[in-house]
Amino acid sequence: MAPSPIHLPVMPHEALQYLAVRAGGSYIDCTTGLGGHSEAIAEAIGPEGRLLCIDQDGEALEFARARLRPFGRRCSFVRENFRELVAVAAAEGFADVDGILLDLGVSSLQLDTAGRGFAFGHEGPLDMRMSREAGVLTAGEIVNEWEEDAIADVLWKYGEIGPSRRVAAAIVRSRPITSTTMLAKVSEQALGGVRSRQKFHPATQVFLALRIRVNGELDSLDAVLPQARGLLGFGPAGGGRLVVISFHSLEDRIVKQYIRREATGCICPPELPVCRCGHVATLRDLTRKAIRPSVAEVAHNPRARSAVLRAAERVA
Repeated sequence: MAPSPIHLPVMPHEALQYLAVRAGGSYIDCTTGLGGHSEAIAEAIGPEGRLLCIDQDGEALEFARARLRPFGRRCSFVRENFRELVAVAAAEGFADVDGILLDLGVSSLQLDTAGRGFAFGHEGPLDMRMSREAGVLTAGEIVNEWEEDAIADVLWKYGEIGPSRRVAAAIVRSRPITSTTMLAKVSEQALGGVRSRQKFHPATQVFLALRIRVNGELDSLDAVLPQARGLLGFGPAGGGRLVVISFHSLEDRIVKQYIRREATGCICPPELPVCRCGHVATLRDLTRKAIRPSVAEVAHNPRARSAVLRAAERVA
């Protein structure tokens, strides 16, 4: 195996704080990546604790396995998409867990490996698959084979790009687009070029939209949240905790709305005089205001700048 790429987990102290990690507890890291958060959890739970490490990227998971080897049998590893959380947890003997972590960011390995096609700063193929299995949709297929209207819909829905149709038309006119840098250039020109004081490169949202669609990220997030809630138990220290770190508004909106809904009793429309939904609160919102990385962390790790952490605790 090649030397492990440099990886700085985002908000590691805050993640452990809101997970309330304790010695002897059982935890699940649904997005292990290169093992940054997992390593901190494994150290905190001690030899009597258990940690299930899940990731759909087999290459990243191998780096994590090597990184966590000193912790021995307290760590288990499964290559799978976290949308299969309940099935994986059952197969590995994890139930009524003390905490579940979801870090929805792209790993350093994925961003910095040109052949993965995630970043326009590196010349590479238009891939963007987190799980590089045969038959899985690639960004190149969307860009070079889909109809213009379908591409525009992806850019609007997942990238929140206003002039999505203009960008889609430019993409279709420029076919075949064979590399990340070529797509970045087409996107940049369609969006008016790079302007001074611009916070992000014009192609950033284009790449984000394609990545989300390729990997079905929002659908997976919708699927995993109720599964995670159902796996949280009630231990000696209270209810199990869910911590989610997201990196863009679409993810954060899904997490925020889910936690707030599950932290509320009746969810009937306000015009109904009597509750008919029968909904019961199953979570307590621990972060009514989202937690963001410190100025010092962003200075040390610029990739943390857009991160948002939300947490909730299981209630009876």
